[in-house]
Amino acid sequence: MGLNHQLASLSCALAEAHGLGRTLRLPDRICLFSLHTERWPGSSGVGERCVPFDYFFDVPLLSRLVPIQLRPAKSFSRQLHFTDDAAMRIVDNKWSTRRVRMEYPCDGRFPLVRRRVNGFWFSQCTSRVADTAGLMRAVHLKLGSQEHAPLPLNVLLRSGLFYAPRIKAAATAIRARIGAEYISVHVRRSDKLTACSPEDCKKRDMSTRPDGIRRTLRLWFPVGSHVYIGSTERPDFFASLRDSYTLHFAEDFAQELVNITNNYALYAVETLVFFGSSASIETLGYATGWFVDACFPAAQLRTGGTTRPGTKRQVGSGASNQSIVVECRDQSSLLVNGVLYGPACVDNPPCGKQMFLVPPPSDCVRKLPTSVRLRSADRGVSRCSAMASGHAGRPGARARHRGATLVST
Repeated sequence: MGLNHQLASLSCALAEAHGLGRTLRLPDRICLFSLHTERWPGSSGVGERCVPFDYFFDVPLLSRLVPIQLRPAKSFSRQLHFTDDAAMRIVDNKWSTRRVRMEYPCDGRFPLVRRRVNGFWFSQCTSRVADTAGLMRAVHLKLGSQEHAPLPLNVLLRSGLFYAPRIKAAATAIRARIGAEYISVHVRRSDKLTACSPEDCKKRDMSTRPDGIRRTLRLWFPVGSHVYIGSTERPDFFASLRDSYTLHFAEDFAQELVNITNNYALYAVETLVFFGSSASIETLGYATGWFVDACFPAAQLRTGGTTRPGTKRQVGSGASNQSIVVECRDQSSLLVNGVLYGPACVDNPPCGKQMFLVPPPSDCVRKLPTSVRLRSADRGVSRCSAMASGHAGRPGARARHRGATLVST
């Protein structure tokens, strides 16, 4: 189970805790799935197998939204096996959040509630057993989104809003060092070249090689544009593409990534780098929806809508107790909790969800003029991007979760 599966499961558990009005009890460590700890197959060094929970997440900030209690992983594991504990109520995986709330109200009589889960925790939300809408509506209210903003499932933590300061700082520093508007391209080959028919695998292979990537980039972006590539391939695989574009890879930013010590954390950093880009291209067409959902804070800018009446930017001392602080909002980007959601998250010019490598795109072929650079014609220089870059010189500060217990508060 990779990081996205873990983030989805944790997001689901947080949503249920919010719906029940309870504290979420979690192990104090996250264990990384061995197949995802290497940067590339056969590379030396796999990073930590298990890391503290707060290595990835800003626990105090997240606890302002949903109270969290971290317990030592070993004692937590032992507790989960004592299902006959009189203080704990075991909930069937078919019980809805509403039923749990009615049967075991948070009134002091039932201090501990544990949901029995078969398979991934996030399946409780995708099957609509556990409620996610309540938490997402609360988040959108804090963001100042429109009343009917989308409520995607299991994306709260995938949005990056509650990543640890070290992860946010690294992404900000990388953007600042690039020093220009850039396109982000996700090139996932490895497993995606085997989990397909021979004919499809051949097409995927050709479309994700430098010549194929160049053909796709030229449909939309002028030669010489800055391109950040996140890939399962080493940078030298893309050497021939440097003749056409200014390429950037994680390996170019050793100083900015000095506090990032495993591949999970690097993936989190690159996700935020992608969010802050001027346009983003996915490997596979069916994966573009994931990016849009994870960028849900920027949904309020996608239709040119206005924020909720009375919504104010939370700044200064009054923001110190807030779980979500909107630091900047302009036409093309949003800066929230130190995370920049750029044009790639808003409308992804010029073709939105139609920007991917496989299959070779054909529905949208609208090249942006060089004079426009990477901006939409109706959007100017991003004030929020400039503000985010102003925080750059402060670089900072998966696996399986064994379970989650909901505690009364």
